[in-house]
Amino acid sequence: MFYTSAFDEFACVPCGITVTNPAMVARIRAQSAHLTDYDIAAHLGNAIASSTDAAHGLAWEQSQFGEARAETLVDAEYFDDLVAAWSLVASERGIDSLDGLLIDVVVH
Repeated sequence: MFYTSAFDEFACVPCGITVTNPAMVARIRAQSAHLTDYDIAAHLGNAIASSTDAAHGLAWEQSQFGEARAETLVDAEYFDDLVAAWSLVASERGIDSLDGLLIDVVVH
């Protein structure tokens, strides 16, 4: 299972994402206004997993072809920004760890 405890590790959360992609931050802040802490943690966890998948795809294309396709680069950048934006929202809500929020989730 995935665990993290320091959201500040993700792409200079307090300042970077609000400067580089303010529209995404505004959209996610508006969306998160109606979400519980559990929902925010789930969105953050999903963004982290997607970012990891995109990074693996990028690394694979670079190792196989010497460079990655533009679509793969854009995906990796988008999901990195998504992680940073959800991390910012989580830290604004006082969520400093996913441990207590996602540990009781059971998948059947």
